[in-house]
Amino acid sequence: MKKLALCVTGALLAVSLAACSPTQKETSPADGINVEQSTGGASDKVPDPTAEVLEMASIYVPDENKTGLRQMMDGIAATDAEALVEKLVEYGVLPEGCEVLSFETTGESENNSGGPGEAASVTTAESAVLDLSVIPDGDSIDNQLVAAAIGNTFTENLNIRSLTIQENGTTFAENVRFQSDFETLITE
Repeated sequence: MKKLALCVTGALLAVSLAACSPTQKETSPADGINVEQSTGGASDKVPDPTAEVLEMASIYVPDENKTGLRQMMDGIAATDAEALVEKLVEYGVLPEGCEVLSFETTGESENNSGGPGEAASVTTAESAVLDLSVIPDGDSIDNQLVAAAIGNTFTENLNIRSLTIQENGTTFAENVRFQSDFETLITE
């Protein structure tokens, strides 16, 4: 009797240990596809060392009601005019194929009042001229929103006080500054 009790106890112990061990692959009965189990451990959280390092940028786009702008945060490879224009094209502010023909800044100054988490000195350009290959046609409200979207995106990300936007050398908008009330630009 003792042998039978020991055999049953041993079998139950073996079954319970087998049930607690992790499985590597599981087959989904619905589609027959192998699904690997995630451990949820530290190895799942290790960043990919080959992944491209991106910088965060604020991209401004007109809202659905054409009354203001929405701010979107997105990663870009480098904080420069070409990368910002690519994001504005991606979000539909500028048409496909829009390119930066030239981008020039003038009158740089340094701001030494960096706060917590900021660099001790930040270079700010007094003005800049952005010449684009194409800007979308639209009514005056569309033009105001496009100018504000480009202006806020460039002035915030590239530290510019005033921006002139051109299309193939012809001025589209002048003296564009960052508009902090960007959510309610059009009140008509």
